[in-house]
Amino acid sequence: MAQRGSQLDPLKFSCSICLDLLKDPLTVPCGHSYCSSCIKRHWDVEKNKGIYSCPQCREEFRQRPNLKKNILLAEIVE
Repeated sequence: MAQRGSQLDPLKFSCSICLDLLKDPLTVPCGHSYCSSCIKRHWDVEKNKGIYSCPQCREEFRQRPNLKKNILLAEIVE
């Protein structure tokens, strides 16, 4: 009998910006995670608008949020 959860779906650990496996994953306040370089680049482009948003759910932030490293995801994708 196969163990439940023994195989991880790579899509669940992919960045929705670059579509690659998460590299140095950071989590934004809404809970979505992205590669460090991808979300920083995305928000560098949005800087001109003055409003930052999550690329996935489009939640808006008036100030550029402080990003936290997602330690659990970082360990899983290593």
